[in-house]
Amino acid sequence: MSTNSKKELIEWERLIGIRIMQEDAESIYSLLQTERNPIFTMEIIPYYALFVQSCQEYMGEDLLPKSIAKDLKDIRNHIKAYTDGFGKSQRRVAAVDDAQDRDFKEQLRFEFLKKINIHLNLGTYWTEEKQIIGNTQQLANFLLVESLFDPKIKEKNYQMGYYIGSFVASFRDGLANFSSFPVIERERKSISINYYCDINTNKRNSLLLKGQKKEVNLFYLHLLCNMNFVKYILRPLFRDGNMWVFRVEYVVSYYTLRALERLIKYTENNKDITVESKEIHDILKAGELLFKTKVRNCMMHYNLENAGVISFENIDKPFYGIIENCFEGKSYQEYLIELHGLSNMIIDFLNNQFDFSDVKLESL
Repeated sequence: MSTNSKKELIEWERLIGIRIMQEDAESIYSLLQTERNPIFTMEIIPYYALFVQSCQEYMGEDLLPKSIAKDLKDIRNHIKAYTDGFGKSQRRVAAVDDAQDRDFKEQLRFEFLKKINIHLNLGTYWTEEKQIIGNTQQLANFLLVESLFDPKIKEKNYQMGYYIGSFVASFRDGLANFSSFPVIERERKSISINYYCDINTNKRNSLLLKGQKKEVNLFYLHLLCNMNFVKYILRPLFRDGNMWVFRVEYVVSYYTLRALERLIKYTENNKDITVESKEIHDILKAGELLFKTKVRNCMMHYNLENAGVISFENIDKPFYGIIENCFEGKSYQEYLIELHGLSNMIIDFLNNQFDFSDVKLESL
């Protein structure tokens, strides 16, 4: 490639990175305009945080107050919370469970009641089709909530929502002169999450699997909630193929796969946990075909210059030909179908770790 052609390609890489940011901002702006469900709002924050933090990293500066910027960075990092060694993840899950246990126990009026284990310390959220899409311990962990009953939480969450919304709106307006607003196609608006089930994780219950360690049950449950939220709540809001949703599904599936990989490595050296290793190995094998380093970097960051993922001949294709360039001509749509297939494979495995048939749902 000549020097002039290389310079031209680098300029295209820069422009495409900015255009992808603009498209992601428009998708998020669309959600901010229509979605008011409080559970959805809490569940989606880590992916808003990923966008805001990735934009700030691209620009090389923090445009938000330091305290908000720090919280968003920490929340963004929680997307990969369970990809440390499983021993650390297990302690993390147990610590959140203990904190929630103390939190709810303290709400009991009489001291003697706190000793007889009658409180409920885990709330779970479900679709009408009985798909679990979130839980209070997962949200407390991801959103840095030390106590659900802290009176400052409401104001803190309001401030975070305000600054996320302001950032997205300002970013969107700032790029209006760069290019026309992208067209975002929605399938649904104003989604509802209307069902819940509360349990005590210290007692036998209809949710957690008997015979498995509580920490492993909760580990699987948190992973399942993340995956199901993307499949059953976020994806149906947009026309299939939306690039921001594609990025979110990619990131969540990738880090769920890495978490399962850490679990397998732990069981190879420790005998206190038994898992279905063949199914996990099948998931890992399928994932290795999809999660190439070049593409993974594009999903977490917007700087495409010298990343080796853009070529002149494929720029006009969906996702600017990044998939074709990294997967020997495979189309974006073909890759998307394979990613959905891997997501389903992970969800099926995680669902099989539970028996939800006796779960009794109540209306919120």
